[in-house]
Formats: sequence, C-alpha cells, structure tokens
Amino acid sequence: MDVNQINNNPLTSVNNNSLSGIGNNSQLQLNKSDTVRKVSDLNTNELDLNLSNLSKQRSEFSTNIQSLNDGIAISKIATNALDKQQNYLQNIQTKLENIDNLNNKNDIKQSINEDLRAFNKISYETNYKRESLLVQNYYDDSQNIEISTKNQTFSMQKPNISSFANQIFETINNNDLNNISNLSTAKQLVSSISDALSKLTDNFNNFSKELENKATNSIKEQNDNLYKNSINFGKETSDFSKSNISINAGNLIASQANIIQEQSVRLLS
Repeated sequence: MDVNQINNNPLTSVNNNSLSGIGNNSQLQLNKSDTVRKVSDLNTNELDLNLSNLSKQRSEFSTNIQSLNDGIAISKIATNALDKQQNYLQNIQTKLENIDNLNNKNDIKQSINEDLRAFNKISYETNYKRESLLVQNYYDDSQNIEISTKNQTFSMQKPNISSFANQIFETINNNDLNNISNLSTAKQLVSSISDALSKLTDNFNNFSKELENKATNSIKEQNDNLYKNSINFGKETSDFSKSNISINAGNLIASQANIIQEQSVRLLS
C-alpha cells in the first residue's frame, strides 16, 4: 500500500471528538458554576432580606418598648406624688380633728394653708418629659395621658388635682370654723378628696399593669421571632459567602437578644 494512501482521518476524528468532549465538559462546568453562583446569589439576597426585616423588627420593638416604659414611668411618678399628697391631706384632717383644743378654731387656717400650698406644689411639679401628669393645662394638646405603640394606643384621663386644693382652700378660708356645721363640711370634703386620690392611684396602677402586660407579651413575641430567625440563618450553610452572612446574622441576633435583656431589666426595675 502506498504510504500516501494511508488515511489520517481516524486520528483526526479521534482528536476532534476528544476536543469536543473537553469543550462540552468545560461548558457543563461553566453551567454548573453559573447555577451555583445563582443559587448563592438567591441565598444571599434571601439572607439580606431577612437581615433587613430583622433590623426593622428590632427598631419597631425598641420603639414600642420605650413607649411602654414611658407609660410605666409616668404611672410610678404619678402614684408617688399622690402618696405624698395623701400625707398632706392626712395632716389637714388631723388638724381639723384636733381643732377643739383651740380657743379660736380659725387660727388653724394658716397652718392648713401651708399644707395646701405644699399639696398644690406637688400637683404642678409632677411632670414627665415636660408633660404635666396631675394638672390639666389649657394649652395641653390632650386632656388624656396617651401611650402609643405601632398597633395600639393606651389612654387614661389626666386628673386635675389642683382643683381639689382650691376646693379645700375656699371651704376652709371662706367659712367660720367655729361653726360646727362648717367644720363638719370641711372634714367631709377633705375625706372625699382623699378617697378621690385613692381612686386615681388605683387608675394609675391599673394603667401601669396594662402596659407591663403588653411589654411582657411583646418581649416574649420578639424572643420567639428571634429564635425562628436564628434557625433559618443557621441551616444549609454551603459556601464562604453565605457563611459570612450567617455570621453577621448571628451577631445581629445576639445584639438583639442583649437589647431585649436590657429592656427586660429596665422594665422590671
């Protein structure tokens, strides 16, 4: 056979097929890499969205808890002030009860007026963040004490304690306490105002309990949400990029848990 007649096509065919196979494998690898990248991007976007949602929830939660804490603080400040005012009313009542020891019962008026001034001073100085708690002012935007969260508003009517002091002042100073009827009227008035203050104290305590229950439920709900999110962030970590995001998510969750703990301590203190 002539050497020139030897056909090199089989070798060429083999080489071409091999090259074609290599090309196909390369394309498969590229497709696979592209698919992995797209899946990774989807996972990253999902985690970014979860982080964004968690951050938003944290902000809303902190704002809500702060509002509820404000309401609880208002209640405690108001009840402390009312307790002090009760002491002054008790002083006045004691003076009226012991008035028989005086030759002129009207001599007690000056001492009672001093108690009333101290009583009234508490009314006007009991404030929270520049808002009067025991006196209704003409320029107030609302005659209610309102605490608002994202989805709910808690409200109670603001008392006007200064009017009580005025009633006692007029009854004591505009009448002759040597008259048994006038003296009896003054005693009854002080007693009825003391009862009114007790009811106001109960109102503030109930208001505080309502806010505390709301805060407790909010903390529990937030803890539950964080637990669910921590499970979602921790599963199916398959690549470096996603691992980093999961670590960041874990740090955010830990930070949020610390915030909840701090808020809980503040709530209970």
